[in-house]
Amino acid sequence: MDFFQTLMHYGSYAMAFYALYVVAGSLAFGYYIWRRVYKEPATKRLPVTRELRDSDSHAG
Repeated sequence: MDFFQTLMHYGSYAMAFYALYVVAGSLAFGYYIWRRVYKEPATKRLPVTRELRDSDSHAG
């Protein structure tokens, strides 16, 4: 009977730590998704071309 009580004792600790692991993982994943969805969009600088290419300018 002592073996069964020891197994139940350590099993309860294992379940508690596993529950903490699941909760912490869920919070971390939720934070990651929240940051990806609601972060400010990065401004991308596009090069500005100075020459205009009109279709009329090529008419010969």
